[in-house]
Amino acid sequence: MTMEMIGGATVAWPDEGGAIAEAERGPLMLGPEQNDGAYVAMIGAGRGNDKGPPLHFHPHTDEGFYIGDGEMTFEFEDREFVAGTGTFVFVPRGLVHTARNAGDAPMRGLIIISPGAAEHVFEYVRSEPAPER
Repeated sequence: MTMEMIGGATVAWPDEGGAIAEAERGPLMLGPEQNDGAYVAMIGAGRGNDKGPPLHFHPHTDEGFYIGDGEMTFEFEDREFVAGTGTFVFVPRGLVHTARNAGDAPMRGLIIISPGAAEHVFEYVRSEPAPER
């Protein structure tokens, strides 16, 4: 994925190497400098069989996850579900959660963090590592 300015707009183009190449490179970041701190957008792909972080919450920021291709498994304190292609998940600040790509294939998507000027702090709920999945 590459970013290009066209007529004052930012356009993110997919990598010729596809989702695997995007997962290897890591996400593209847009903001907070480009939007006066309103949000940060992370655009790209995540590797398959990713364990994700332990259960955590963000005290200062909200997160929005859009699954463009593939799937992500979300876990909250009392529920777990799989979000497939086309799903949007909004996680308000303070909500205990984690997300992972439990499938074999890469997942392409977008994460929006708001406000972008706030420190995106992870407060972990447990000190031991997340269980093997």
